This record gives sequence, structure tokens and C-alpha cells, in this order.
Amino acid sequence: MLSKVFKRKDNPAPSMAAQDITDNRPTVGEVRKHGLEETLYLAPLPVCTGQAPVSMQNFSAMNDVYLQMGGSNNGMVFQGKLFAWAIWLTLIVLVFFPILMATLIIIFSPADIERSFWGLLWMGFQACLYVGMCMGVISVGTVGYTIVEGVRTQAKQYPLRFNRQRREVCFVDSDTHEVLVVPWERVVAWVSQSEMVTQYGATQFYTFGMGLEDEKNDTVQFVLVGKPSQAHAIGTWEAIRMYMEQGIPKDQTGDWLKMLLGRELTEDELRPYEGLHTWDVERRIKEDMGDLHCPLSDEYLARVGLEPRTRWPVRWWYVRRVLTFWKMPYMIAEWGHKAGSPVLPDHVQRWSQPIPTDQWAKPSPVLQKATRTVEDAMRKQKMTFMNACALLNKHAQ
Repeated sequence: MLSKVFKRKDNPAPSMAAQDITDNRPTVGEVRKHGLEETLYLAPLPVCTGQAPVSMQNFSAMNDVYLQMGGSNNGMVFQGKLFAWAIWLTLIVLVFFPILMATLIIIFSPADIERSFWGLLWMGFQACLYVGMCMGVISVGTVGYTIVEGVRTQAKQYPLRFNRQRREVCFVDSDTHEVLVVPWERVVAWVSQSEMVTQYGATQFYTFGMGLEDEKNDTVQFVLVGKPSQAHAIGTWEAIRMYMEQGIPKDQTGDWLKMLLGRELTEDELRPYEGLHTWDVERRIKEDMGDLHCPLSDEYLARVGLEPRTRWPVRWWYVRRVLTFWKMPYMIAEWGHKAGSPVLPDHVQRWSQPIPTDQWAKPSPVLQKATRTVEDAMRKQKMTFMNACALLNKHAQ
């Protein structure tokens, strides 16, 4: 149970709204409610949502043939830092706590009571030994097991591929290794918003989901990813949709970061995984926070009323790196990345090869018409995505 707390990637269970897509097939823009859960369907019929594409760096591969979702180890550096703090917690109980207690007893004990610091220290070590060992086994063991299990799971989990030339989506079952290829326009996608109410208030959770129907076996394969907001969930789908319909989309998140940092993103910052290069990325960000790359002198900044440059963000960053055992979390992430994902079957490898341009699949007339209708409604009539889809469904009846 504790491993779920430190899980690197959310893998929510299919919701009730996701499980009825075959018996009660949804329409694009439809909203369904099940208790405290509300689901907005983004497909079938992948039309424009009007949302800017986001999460481009979460795709592990993107080229002119296919986009690959999955196979990234994002979040593993944070897990490595948790592992370091679990070690520190054990050391505090085993070493620092007995020293502190012995020192306090010596300082505050009455003068007429004879106390030996080394005797008290030995008693403290003996008293904290079993507690520290148990705490160390539980904390370090839990985080360490979670990291190893996450890497093992990732090494068995096949990524999901979207082939824009064939206009198909390929899913490989990690247990049976069976290959499922689904037409792009039959993919069901949604974003669900659920609410958990406790005595402390209400907490909202967002999930981006896709359903791939296996008509041969009359089953559905679900792909579910937790997201921080509805905008992130819809933006992830829009990035996939724009890739399939138009090619590699422009990353709005990357443009925002470039504007915020005032420079082009480095090659390390564009990598879709975490590893030893993340060390340099984090340090560069701290240097940017201190304006250390600013070409203006401190005298000029002071003259125009701006704060002078400072190295304190970088200094505190180095202090925190010492406390997390320097590059250990980044080495763990690098190891997790090298463990990688399983090699895709030969059939999928052939399916992923480029094909002549004249053999590329074309959007269906239904999708082309629906896309024009929705885009015109949102652009000319200033409709929202749901209202534009309602207009589309009304015309389709």
C-alpha cells in the first residue's frame, strides 16, 4: 500500500464512464456524470478542441512517422531525493538523536547529579538502535522497493504509438504481447474530473483517458494518465490530435518557457527523460533565477533600480544537493532510463517504417466536414468546444 504513495506515474483504474464506451458509445463533446465524476469526451471524431498543445516533452519519441507515448522516467529524480531523505531519517534516529539527548541531559541536569556524557550517549545509542533500524528498514526499504519496482514495470510496459502516415494507433499488451492496431478516427478519448470530499475539504482529480476497441475479441484497452488540471489533459490530447492531423505541433509550453527564461532551451532541457543531464538543467535554472547570465553589470542594474545579481539561489541549490548525496538521485534516474522499455515486436517495427507519400491514409470526409464545422463555430461564432460539438451533433442528426 505504501508503494502507491511514492508511485512515479499515476495509473488510475478505468472509471465507470470509461467502461461503457462500447454499449453506450459517446459522441465528441458529450458530458456524462457518474456520481462525483464528470467526463468530457474528446473523441471519437477527433476535431479541434481549441486548447493549446502541452506536455510535448512527455512524449518519448516524435518524428514524421509516429509519436510515442510512454517510456519516460519523469519524476524519478524526485524519487531518488526521497530515497536520500529516508537515509537521513535513519541516520538522525541512530546518530544525531542520541547525541542531542545526551547533550541536553548534561546541560539541564542538576549540578549535584553526576552524569557521564559518554555513558548517556551509549545508553541513547542502545535505546535508539532498534527504533532506528526498524525505521530504516521501513522507510529506505519502501522507497527503494518502489524505485526498483517502477523501473521493472517500465521495462515491461510497451509504449503506445500513433502512426500519422497510416492514421492508426498501435497498442501492445505487456502481459500477452498481443498487438492491437486501431484506426485513429475510432479512438475514444476523454478527460474525467472526479472529486473526493473529506472533513478537510474537497479535492479534485483529473484523468486523461483513451479507449482502444478490439472488435475481434470484443474488448477495450484503456490508457489512463493522471493530469494536474483539465487544461493539461485536453492539451495532451490536442498535441496528439494536431500531430496526427497536421504534423509535429508547436509546443506552446516551450515558447512560454523561452519567454520566461529569456533564451532558447538547451539540448538537455529538451530531452524527454531525466538523468545525469538533469543536474545541469536544474543548476542552469537556479543561475537564471539569480540572473547570472544577464549581460548587464551590477552597477547598471542598481542604477536603473533593479536588484543586483546574486549567487544565493545556486548556493542553496548546492547545499540541497549535498543533503541528497550529490548526484545519487540523478544516477538512479539515469539507470532507470537505461533500463528502458521492452523492444517492440517485429510487426510493430515494420508498421513504424515510413511509407511512400502517395500511400498515406487520408482523413475521412466525415472528419473533414466535422473539423470545418467545429473550427468555424469556435473561430467565427466564438463558441466553446462543447457548444461547437453540440452544434455538430445537431447537424449530424
